Amino acid sequence: MLSKQGSTFTTLRKYIFREFSLSLLVAFLFFFFIFAVNQLLLFAQKIILKNVEILSVVKLVALAIPQILLYTLPFSTLSAASMVIGDKSAGNEILALRAAGISLRRIFEVIGALALIMTCLTFFVADVMLPYSHLKFKTLYSELLQDLPTLEIESYAVNTIGDTVLVTGNVEDGIIDTLVLFDTSKGDDQQIITAREGKVTLVNLETFLYRLDVKDPMILNSKSSAMEEYTLAEAESMTFYLDFSSQVTQLTDVKPSQLSSRDLMELIQSRKQDLMKSKEIKNFTLLNMLGKRGDLLRQLSSDKTLLKEIATLDFEILALQKEKEINFYLQYYRSELHKKLALSASCFVLVFITFPLSFMRLKHGRLFGFGLSLFVAACYWFMLFFAQKQVITTAIHPALLVWAPNLFFAVLAFFLLFRRRRL
Repeated sequence: MLSKQGSTFTTLRKYIFREFSLSLLVAFLFFFFIFAVNQLLLFAQKIILKNVEILSVVKLVALAIPQILLYTLPFSTLSAASMVIGDKSAGNEILALRAAGISLRRIFEVIGALALIMTCLTFFVADVMLPYSHLKFKTLYSELLQDLPTLEIESYAVNTIGDTVLVTGNVEDGIIDTLVLFDTSKGDDQQIITAREGKVTLVNLETFLYRLDVKDPMILNSKSSAMEEYTLAEAESMTFYLDFSSQVTQLTDVKPSQLSSRDLMELIQSRKQDLMKSKEIKNFTLLNMLGKRGDLLRQLSSDKTLLKEIATLDFEILALQKEKEINFYLQYYRSELHKKLALSASCFVLVFITFPLSFMRLKHGRLFGFGLSLFVAACYWFMLFFAQKQVITTAIHPALLVWAPNLFFAVLAFFLLFRRRRL
């Protein structure tokens, strides 16, 4: 009898595993399309227009995928669980299992185990794949900049490079056909350069400094405060230096979200020391102010005019005491560390919101489950985004804010599950 029962549970687990895997694949493709296609196509288009080899484009796109997987995996897991339970509930399969004396725990434990595996996979993506892929991305992009200096300059466009505005014609193989350059780096002194051709050459890859050599330039110098005064000059050639560091670092700089948890913890420790120093300075300032206040009170008996000064000092002391120490980078690094953990754990936590579906009578259960997962995913995303915004403006520990969406949906899921079981 026990052997037969064990065989039944094994068959049930295999069935749920197969259904979950199929739903997970469908949901993964959907969410990957939502998160990835727009960003990847825009990025690929920008690179392809520069005549970059297709192999390099594929590599860059592939290296950008881990960032997308970080959100795709949790929401795909939620959708798969919703579709499976919703479908089985609509088809009365769950009702049949309960009538046969099989506990719903047998279904829940399979989905929970699979969600736990997805949690580990998501953390691996966030803590290993993402830092590694970004490092490779930065290296490859830097190599492309070295081979193709005009990668960051668009054809027939206005390109802002620091304090320089460069209006270009056709850009190909490092050659700019017809250009107008506006240099506003000197404040009141403005310089406008026009030329029929310019060539961009890499000078220093580490600082992203490039040299622009132009032919037959015409240079107009003027002052914004005295537009009637100007000088006009011509030359056979001219060299101008372009600093692309502000543009390129937006793509190649390592953000805290792209660091491993070990690196983040090291940065957190260093920022904790900065916060302690800041608190020591605040306490020292407060002691000095209190000491000055005591001196003024002792002099008050002989000089009544000191009352206003004491009142002002009391106000400053009160304001300083109420002021909470916030270290921006400490809060930022802490939030990114807990975000890795919370997003990974959401694969496991969010599936609990789908369990109450097993006690409901549904029509088109798979479609209903998918719709529910979209709603929950949107709510979770909004709550997490709101929490991240609050992290850098309050002195609350980031863990409380970042983990709040997980806690909210966990409590809601168990409340609904408990209520449904009692009905």
